[in-house]
Amino acid sequence: MNDEEYLKNIGKNIVKIRQSRDMKQIDLASRLDMEDSSLRRIEKGRVNSTILMLKKISDALGVELMQLLK
Repeated sequence: MNDEEYLKNIGKNIVKIRQSRDMKQIDLASRLDMEDSSLRRIEKGRVNSTILMLKKISDALGVELMQLLK
């Protein structure tokens, strides 16, 4: 898997977990204190997020960080 595919996969994992919790993108963005457009770029795999941001996202979703990375 190349870098671009890996980032897209992380984004898909975020979307899948967020939707399984019946959470809208704007709700998660609000929990993260970020613009929903920034979250959208992460979910689409267009941004190489820091590990700290991914940890913040996993905490907001109530999952272990590794669930986003697999």
